[in-house]
Amino acid sequence: MTNNTQIRTKRISFILALLVIAYVAVDTYLFTYHKINTTTITTPVIIGLVVTILLCGLLQRFFYTWLTKNPINFSFDRQSPIITDSGFEIKTDCADEIQTIEQTTNATILHCTLHNLPNNWVRINDKIVLQDAQSSKSFKLLRTDSVKTNELIWMPQSGSKSCVLYFEPLSKNVKLFNMIEPGTPPYEQTYGIQLKSTTKKQSNKTLIGNQAKTADDYLKLPSKNSDWTFDPSRYKDLDFCKSQSATLRIHVAHLPNVLRTDFGVMSAKFENQFNRKENVIPCELNKDNCVEFQIPLNAPQFVSIMPIMENVYVQGGDTLDLYTTAECNSYRRVRYKSFCGNSESAMINTLIPVLMKKLMNKEYDYHFIEGALKQGNEGVKKALKELSDKTIELIESDKMHQIIRNTPLSIYGKDLLMTCTLCQYLTTMEDMMMYYDDHKYIVKTKADGSIEQKLDSTFIPLDYESIYRPLLKYKSLIYDNPLVISESQQWTFLNRTLFGPLFLKIGIRFHPEQYYLSKDIKKPSEEFNMEGTFMNDLYISQKAANRYNYLLNDYKLGKCDSTRLLAEEMQTTNDLMKMHYPKVAYSVMDGYRNVVKTTEGNNTKDITETWTPAQKALWDKLTSQYHGNLMLIDFWGMSCGPCRQGMLNMRKYVEEMKNEKFKFLYICNESVSPRNKAEKWMSESKINGEHIYVTPSEWIQLQAMFSFTAIPRTALIGRDGKIIQYTFDVYSNAGKLKNLLNKF
Repeated sequence: MTNNTQIRTKRISFILALLVIAYVAVDTYLFTYHKINTTTITTPVIIGLVVTILLCGLLQRFFYTWLTKNPINFSFDRQSPIITDSGFEIKTDCADEIQTIEQTTNATILHCTLHNLPNNWVRINDKIVLQDAQSSKSFKLLRTDSVKTNELIWMPQSGSKSCVLYFEPLSKNVKLFNMIEPGTPPYEQTYGIQLKSTTKKQSNKTLIGNQAKTADDYLKLPSKNSDWTFDPSRYKDLDFCKSQSATLRIHVAHLPNVLRTDFGVMSAKFENQFNRKENVIPCELNKDNCVEFQIPLNAPQFVSIMPIMENVYVQGGDTLDLYTTAECNSYRRVRYKSFCGNSESAMINTLIPVLMKKLMNKEYDYHFIEGALKQGNEGVKKALKELSDKTIELIESDKMHQIIRNTPLSIYGKDLLMTCTLCQYLTTMEDMMMYYDDHKYIVKTKADGSIEQKLDSTFIPLDYESIYRPLLKYKSLIYDNPLVISESQQWTFLNRTLFGPLFLKIGIRFHPEQYYLSKDIKKPSEEFNMEGTFMNDLYISQKAANRYNYLLNDYKLGKCDSTRLLAEEMQTTNDLMKMHYPKVAYSVMDGYRNVVKTTEGNNTKDITETWTPAQKALWDKLTSQYHGNLMLIDFWGMSCGPCRQGMLNMRKYVEEMKNEKFKFLYICNESVSPRNKAEKWMSESKINGEHIYVTPSEWIQLQAMFSFTAIPRTALIGRDGKIIQYTFDVYSNAGKLKNLLNKF
């Protein structure tokens, strides 16, 4: 929408132009036909008018500036609009970037730009308000231009769309306000919109001190190891299983008071990739808006910090300071983050995002994948070849290598940077194959809410052998690389790779006689053999860890006999014979020792022993009223599709057990799953049971208590409130709940 001030300026300019043309015409006519020279008369008048206009303009600017700083109310019926620029952003379902703010006597007008992925939607809630940061007084939304409230607003290919929001006029004393949308998590709101523009913005360095260094600062340091070449084999004997502690301090600037509850407890989340053990470390925010984590690491890796949703690289023995903010940009990433110090950790965190962007020189993201999928089989094959070629180019190109050589990173840091970039390409490939493979099913939702899948007879499968063959020339660099457990998106890359077509559809060749082939693949060549690679060892380790978990869970439920224990011993021996990395083999052996310790020594560890008094108090608060019943705890969220589908599937069991001493407790984070939306869906879907809402801080504590980073997650609780099984496979045991009731 065009700005009102711009319209007024154009009109005045047009009128002035017409007056000039009219004066010239009249003057020419009088002089030509009547010999009357008006110039001698009009020139002093024109000069006087120009001087008067300029003087009025200067005086107006002076008085405007003075009155802005010293407001005086003359009680006029009409005020001229005030246009103020704002560098802050509004977020609804995605982000609305404020271009200008316009104030009139009737409204506060925000000219915004909506952002999201092309062909995706956003929605503006009609209950959205502007809220005075001082008094918390709210100013309602009056109307919108160019878009409608509560309706899906689809993004064009540009990914942006202009709109205008009209709110009630702000009070005269409002200088700082927030944009609040009911039902949206507090940390996704926008805080600190300034009414008055500032010509000079405070730099991040000013905010966090002179210790902070940018990527440019690090790149000015002398290059190390200029003869570097990428060689993962140097990490063959690295002890990834030795726990080393690292100190990570998070300094949060610009934390609005309203967010202190949500940020009161922050968490560091990470995973031991050898045994799939999840770790969540909670930490309380101190009075200086800082948290300090002591993180026990089995390997250098990126740790996820919540709720700021940042991944931070840490390695054992380092002390790392991260300066950041609770405020988000258009894409819900923190506005800035800076690291202090000359440690390798600080350098890697600062340089890797910058250098990865330079190395990749093209964004391979959801847009790229979506575009390929729309073109079907041929489009996907073309995109996969492009990614494969880019991966090979990165490995072979001296230009790429020179960029990395010129950094001040150590050999390890350079190897990690190369690994991070390779994994970015490879993950995109695995994602594309996964999304394409999903198209072989026709999905229908039944009347009861359950999902039915049928194979699509027209689906054309991919030739996975041809996709992987060019990459397998570089098997030693890609699949025999221990640094994949330390790279920036190790959770995604490892999950995609270990459960992708190369390992599952083509198969893993341990011995010549053991080869698993999918129906659509002819006899593969020797190059597909993964025996002896790090990824293969890791695959075996994780499969073993899953078996151990199922075994111990079944043992606690009385479903495990000596035959299964003997079979597990033989399987573990078989696993160890196939492994080439001693430290990965050690993790398999360590898992088996825990099985023996639990089953033969009857040493079932009670995780409540590790809980703090505050965590025990929280647990008692949530469950004490249900003591005397067997309890199934289901940690879920509205945004989690598998959670909601699981709850739909469990409805009949909830109904069957309604008269028994058995309670189904559904626990969710109220900030992420607003009570009104959650209850509406559960009412419509007839989800019975006990519904419990906790604060973000309480949710983080529960994640730490039960060691989970993702949902759905279920636990089985005894009649006395003690935990029987904190990782309960509800789906395999759903039909045996009455048996469990009798047993416990």
